[in-house]
Amino acid sequence: VVYRVRLPDTYPMHPYEVEAIIGHRLLGRKTGNRRQFLVRWAGYGPADDSWISEYDLRNAPEVKLEYL
Repeated sequence: VVYRVRLPDTYPMHPYEVEAIIGHRLLGRKTGNRRQFLVRWAGYGPADDSWISEYDLRNAPEVKLEYL
């Protein structure tokens, strides 16, 4: 059994802050042509960069605008 909970946008998802977007990629048709962004987390180095979905960046519009 799987449950999906919709949390308010103001809910702190994690204690990490996106410092910058340093890349992007498009996933294939099987995943709905979704975009992912390679992000650098504030206070962390390149070894900790990670791919996150465009949806997960919804609370960081200014960082996304700087990149695009």
